[in-house]
Amino acid sequence: MRAFFASRLGLAIIAIGSALLWSTTAMASESTDPGATPHFPVTLTDLAGHELTLRAPPRRIFLDNPRHLFALAALLPDPVARMSGWRGSLVSFDPVAQSRFEAAFPALSDLPTLGTANNAMPSAEALVTLGPDLIVADASRYRELQTSPLLAQLDALRIPILFIDFREHPLEESVPSLRLLGRALGAEPRADAMIQQLETEQAAVDDCLAAVTRRPRVLIDIAPGLKVDCCRSNFDSGLADLVAYARGDNIAAGMSPGTENVLNPETILSRDPDLIIATAAQWPKGGSIRAGFGVDESDTQRDMADVVARRPGWPALSAVNDGGFHALWHGYHQGPFSVVALQAIAGWLHPRQCAALAPEETLDSLYHRFMPIDASGTFQATYAGDPP
Repeated sequence: MRAFFASRLGLAIIAIGSALLWSTTAMASESTDPGATPHFPVTLTDLAGHELTLRAPPRRIFLDNPRHLFALAALLPDPVARMSGWRGSLVSFDPVAQSRFEAAFPALSDLPTLGTANNAMPSAEALVTLGPDLIVADASRYRELQTSPLLAQLDALRIPILFIDFREHPLEESVPSLRLLGRALGAEPRADAMIQQLETEQAAVDDCLAAVTRRPRVLIDIAPGLKVDCCRSNFDSGLADLVAYARGDNIAAGMSPGTENVLNPETILSRDPDLIIATAAQWPKGGSIRAGFGVDESDTQRDMADVVARRPGWPALSAVNDGGFHALWHGYHQGPFSVVALQAIAGWLHPRQCAALAPEETLDSLYHRFMPIDASGTFQATYAGDPP
């Protein structure tokens, strides 16, 4: 009983401190950003169907998913200046991206972190030490939090949380997520400009798919070698959405996902996919395929050759021998640029009908217009055979 009252008392004290901080932040934003305040307060319904109210533009944002920095950086001139912390950092996903963001925003190297990028959301007691006035989280988090007291605690502390999604259903929910962020951050014109280009690039895919009748068989191979050697896949979300949209036949669709969404290697060999799309990045450990910022394509090719060599039966697969084995940067469907991945996939699936698509040029254009870092590196590649 004493522990119960101590816990309630602790949260009450935290709530008072949070309310004071929230009030101070709101007054500061009203006095320093008069151009934004007419749009506030604003009440939003996010992608989890959860309602939140922001009384002023947030100045102390906490990112539950570090990869949401890409979206914030696309919408804000200095996203780090408006962050109070994040869960882990980009180092766990893409250390070169982390270093490029640190070069653009030196304060990022000192940004407080809570936990690591691969664990649960921090507690209310931990979060309030950073004084956030907005938490941004994946929509998938909402399902987890429905069985925990955290949402009610954050509500009591007057700390709003916004659920967005670039990962589970990237084509369907990236634009609504950007629109929500634009309204929440007071950056609607920037969000609208970005959305307009994303929709234009997606329309180019629609145009080339209009004449498509055949659906090639596709294996989606998620991070080969990172957790299991073969083969995690997307069954009905993530890249599966992009493959289906691009008129591909995902060989995992309709199958039982099983543990870690792992496909049986014999199933892959028996179905002999026309295309294999392996996601690639610079994860700190594991025998994965390298791709992303600063990666030379020769390294990507060597890693793809290693995957083929260590997997029984893969040297005989049609995709491996007929130019159908591709590497795709894993970060595409973890941020707001999944339309670039869609263009790459459509071009691989339907090279004749979609020959005019230029995903690398699209990526460069989007980064030039909206991002504070450059996109030099290797973000997609087609296996060229064993390296010399």
